[in-house]
Amino acid sequence: MKNYILKLTLLSILLFEVSSCDTVDFNDTNIDPDATTAAISSGLLTYAESQIGSAVTAETGNLYVQYISNITYTEGSRYGTRNWDIDYLYYGPLINLQTIIDLNSDEETALTQVAYGFNDNQIAVAKLLKAYFYQFATDRWGMLPYSEALQGLDNTTPVFDSQEEIYLSLFDEIDDALALINTSEAGPTGDLIFDGDMTRWIQFANTLKLSMALRLSNVYPGASGVAATKFQEAMSGAISSNSENLLYPFIADQSYDNPWEDRFETREDYAVSDVFVNRLLADDDSRIDVYAEYTRSSVVAGDPQYIGMPYGLTTSSYAASDVSFITSDIIYDQTAPGVIYSYAQVLFSYAEAVKLGWISGSASDYYEAAITASYEQWGAADADAYIATVPLSTNDATAMQQIAEEKWKALFLQGYEAWAEWRRLGYPELTPAAEPLNGSDIPVRHGYDLDWSQSNSANYEAAVSTQGEDNLGTNLWWDAPHPITNQ
Repeated sequence: MKNYILKLTLLSILLFEVSSCDTVDFNDTNIDPDATTAAISSGLLTYAESQIGSAVTAETGNLYVQYISNITYTEGSRYGTRNWDIDYLYYGPLINLQTIIDLNSDEETALTQVAYGFNDNQIAVAKLLKAYFYQFATDRWGMLPYSEALQGLDNTTPVFDSQEEIYLSLFDEIDDALALINTSEAGPTGDLIFDGDMTRWIQFANTLKLSMALRLSNVYPGASGVAATKFQEAMSGAISSNSENLLYPFIADQSYDNPWEDRFETREDYAVSDVFVNRLLADDDSRIDVYAEYTRSSVVAGDPQYIGMPYGLTTSSYAASDVSFITSDIIYDQTAPGVIYSYAQVLFSYAEAVKLGWISGSASDYYEAAITASYEQWGAADADAYIATVPLSTNDATAMQQIAEEKWKALFLQGYEAWAEWRRLGYPELTPAAEPLNGSDIPVRHGYDLDWSQSNSANYEAAVSTQGEDNLGTNLWWDAPHPITNQ
């Protein structure tokens, strides 16, 4: 936000200086007759969506839930970063999306913006993406500027809204967007994710709404509460098969390819953790065959094995050839998509919703269907054989633990989603790094951008006073004991 404000200030100065030179007629000097004089909403949308690709492939959440571990630079596995940059969301995707909404809502600019898609459809997509980014942000930091944000120089010190206020407002944004969508009109141009297909945006809206509703189950557990109501509203429009999985597409271009492939171009530092490998092996879970690779040294020796990298070491002498890497289908493929939401994730949500009393049906059937969907999503074999070994318990607390742990397995590499669900559900029980660099446990939030304590000090202090210390160990509002397991 600071950088955005600085840019606006400089722009204002330049505009003042130009307008003050009223005695000089520059005519058409240095004017490109082919250049646009209006904002292009398609370009704003493209940039905003590009940030989703970074979010769904980020390594941090994957380290926290112990899918992966560092081989050499172990600071990540030991929670080395306390304060995380958040400004980029405000002066990047969020302000871009708000600008799309403003341009398509204003009568004077809407007529020109219709060239980039039906106005209401553009507004709807921008609202949905705003909701996605704000949920992504509040699930990392907690209280945030929301109601007074994105006003530029009109308000450089916005208040921090509570997570509850943000979530409830985001539900309204999603519902407003759904009401605006017209599938018979053109979708937005510049849409990297769905190429303007508004039916897919309806699925995105409902799946996002479903996920958000379940995230509030610990604070709104009741079957007639706001979380259950929003969950029920979203079910019919959410994705309903693996063919509808919501994926972020990458291309074979160095600037727009899968970040996992980029990470392995220069160094091999992320291996599958021993925690995850050992659990899959112990459960005879064949998804290990598509999640990980045999160690190179064991293949050379003629005895292929999966060996996970020990998690959170202070120093490491391990060789890359002696540990299992993430499947080569991801780390060596520029076009491997990032998963935003999967059908397996939705089905696990239905299983939990039955246990919460939010919906009718068989929790066991949803649970088994979720495991099957995960196997199919990854192309793993023998789902039925595995399911036979992990039947859902008739004890509600035990069943919820099973749902949580199988969901953890299914969300492999969906780092931030997996981290949020692990915090909410309390399972699997993970042991933190032996010598963490910040705090004493696995992080449950991120610390605010260091600038915020100075640039917006009064509102920052008010947020810290309400929410708790600005560190990695302060639980978010929705991170309360689960109503069934009390975890």
